[in-house]
Amino acid sequence: MKIVGFGDSFVFGSELEDNDDGDKSWVAQCAEKLGADYETTSVPGCGNENISMQILTYFANNPKENTLAVINWTWGARWDFYVPGKETWTTLGLSCVPSKLAPLVGIDEATKILEFYNKYPGYSTLWDKFRTLQTIHSSQQFLKLHNIPSVQTYMDSEMWDTEWHAPDYIRTLQDLTKEPLQTFEGESFLDWSYTNGYKVTAEGLHPLEDAHVAACKLWVDVYGQALTNMPS
Repeated sequence: MKIVGFGDSFVFGSELEDNDDGDKSWVAQCAEKLGADYETTSVPGCGNENISMQILTYFANNPKENTLAVINWTWGARWDFYVPGKETWTTLGLSCVPSKLAPLVGIDEATKILEFYNKYPGYSTLWDKFRTLQTIHSSQQFLKLHNIPSVQTYMDSEMWDTEWHAPDYIRTLQDLTKEPLQTFEGESFLDWSYTNGYKVTAEGLHPLEDAHVAACKLWVDVYGQALTNMPS
């Protein structure tokens, strides 16, 4: 039996001590307690397109049997940006600065790209919802088609808000994607960590050791049941 963690810095366990391989996160701790092998493809700072690519790439190159996929979807405002000619991806967000892109495309081009991003996708939650929900739905369908069990959580509750930017086509995708999703007692991992008073980094972005230990206690039985019910 194996558990594979897909996601961004929260699944990787960014800023945990002695965590160079991502093996100290709550998902890794659960795998250890359950006696399952563990691997993560998580990429700190990535967007949901990258998480979807992680899932597709992993299962294109590894057995689909006896594997539980643990997925934590991230914020819709992150844009996974393909850099032509470099054959690489980077992720833009509302806090991104030109210097992040400059080594890939040069400072002038980086400034233009970020101006466009901040003017349009960054302020268009409707556009972000559609793209994000499509990405999540296609990944869920892939997992279902191949009988790969998963436990899925998410960071961005606004993706499923039905009062704000939710025309019919968005509500349709919200309905299609919501069923497989679970929460940290009604919240995202970060919000749950704040609610319960667990330590986070000084920037307020990453839950630290006590949060991951508590998250392991929260999820270990859920993952264990998923492993027990795994298709033969």
